[in-house]
Amino acid sequence: MKKHVAKLMYWILISIVSLVTFSHAQLKIQVTKAANNAIPIALFSADPQGNYVEQVVGADLARSGRFISLPAKSSPEPNAGPASINSDAWMQRGIQYGVFLTVRGNQISVDLMNTFSKTSMLQRVYTVNGGNERQWRKTAHQIADSIYEKILGVTGSFDTKVAYVAKNGRQYQLIISDADGFYPSTVFNSSEPILSPAWSPNGQKIAYSSLEGKKSKIVVQDVYSGKRHVALDLPGINGAPSWSPDGNRLVFTLSKDGNPEIYTSDIYGKSLTRITNHPSIDTEPVWGKDNMIYFTSDRTGSPQVYRVNANGGTPVRVSTSGSYNASPSISNDGRYLATMNRGSGNGFGIAIIDLRTGATKRLTNGGRDEAPSFSSNGHMIIYSNGHGGLNAVSNDGNVTQRFSSNASDVREPAWSN
Repeated sequence: MKKHVAKLMYWILISIVSLVTFSHAQLKIQVTKAANNAIPIALFSADPQGNYVEQVVGADLARSGRFISLPAKSSPEPNAGPASINSDAWMQRGIQYGVFLTVRGNQISVDLMNTFSKTSMLQRVYTVNGGNERQWRKTAHQIADSIYEKILGVTGSFDTKVAYVAKNGRQYQLIISDADGFYPSTVFNSSEPILSPAWSPNGQKIAYSSLEGKKSKIVVQDVYSGKRHVALDLPGINGAPSWSPDGNRLVFTLSKDGNPEIYTSDIYGKSLTRITNHPSIDTEPVWGKDNMIYFTSDRTGSPQVYRVNANGGTPVRVSTSGSYNASPSISNDGRYLATMNRGSGNGFGIAIIDLRTGATKRLTNGGRDEAPSFSSNGHMIIYSNGHGGLNAVSNDGNVTQRFSSNASDVREPAWSN
């Protein structure tokens, strides 16, 4: 046990040093608006390792804007255990949930209690695979995901990753990090722009458009091995790649025949299939789980979002609110579509369309907001604020976040599944 404690204290020290040493690359996330009905939740642990896990879990839940994370000392019963809860005391304070963490070796026991009814909502033992800090953080994110799901009914998106493009001077970097901004890693450097990164469904690969060699091309890269291959390098535009739900094909924009159109192929650029054929500009496709491809087109005069079957057919307009809708992103459950939206005189903001009802809700009014990307659970949307930074907003508009970085320009965000 002493050995484990020593290791943990070393990890904590390294984490603090890392924040100083690598702050130029790390995204720091601030909740700028929390939900009015944010849920208080108290977290308990009895040893240094448990305290570390508690800090990560608590930070995850608080960062969602839907919870108020409280340390044990701020709870009605600082020394309580799952079997010794005084419901009346918790009810008086309005704190309905408590999380009790116990660490033994590389195993973390979790007990999520409804303190009002004194019933357990989650009892599970998590095993940390590996002895480094990164694996402990990953397991803590998984715990937070489970707590989020048990209380809100949808799994969290804490154990996911974010990709973004950072620009410093004339250098562009494609960076991936954990969803909380930790462990930023540059997967590709270029003196030419990097555009439209898109995660494969399994989170192993990223497709993006690169202008290396002064010519656009679509590249597929394994984010862990670093291996990359050029999938499309045809005359004209090769841009805006996105993945099919099964991860076997790509959808993208080509202008090899003169006009930007939507095409699909396998991930090596083979089996090329043309989807649209129209004198307008068709671009920014995304592939939904309903086998529909959503894309931006100016075929009615100004950019709007359309959808067409992945096997071809007649496109149907989806966006109906606003004079401009572009950069579609679809939630994993297929219910919502986020767009870069312009209404009447209020600049560009992020809007969300309920694909079941057709209702549109404007979520942000930053003036230059663009490039939305849904979290894996559909609860949050990360986007570029058009001023060199990233922001996020919940799908109901009640939670907002700001991402800060020392890079001079951060854009093109993409959230993994």
